[in-house]
Amino acid sequence: MTDPATGRKPYTLTLRTTDVVGRFSAAGEDTTFTIDNSKLLEHAEHPGTAEYFLASLAGCALNIIAARSAEWELPYPQLEIGSSYLVDENDSTRFERIELTFRFADTSEEQSWRYVNDFSARCPIYNTLVRGGTPIDITVTAEG
Repeated sequence: MTDPATGRKPYTLTLRTTDVVGRFSAAGEDTTFTIDNSKLLEHAEHPGTAEYFLASLAGCALNIIAARSAEWELPYPQLEIGSSYLVDENDSTRFERIELTFRFADTSEEQSWRYVNDFSARCPIYNTLVRGGTPIDITVTAEG
């Protein structure tokens, strides 16, 4: 289905229950993956929604930074991102805060912040959260 106003086609995922209670299958145009609900399974074999959420946010950063390093003709950075969230104790439908820790192994502090600022300006996941009122604390360490 194409948006008639823009001619753009949205990316679509279809998720389904499986024969295993608490396990779900997701399929997109070029990908399939499994989501587990560890509260319903004795042994979760796949990530749950919270893990996928954090991976999506950090993955957005890694993708943008990798693309920028090529675009800016800089060496591909060695980078590790730690991510965590805390659910609001008074409202379980909201995040109290999210933390991202960027650890660059071979990049100057100035260039590391340039990458991180570019990510925060361009990532739709990050910006949707921030504009919705979720505080995201970012820490950057650079050894380069």
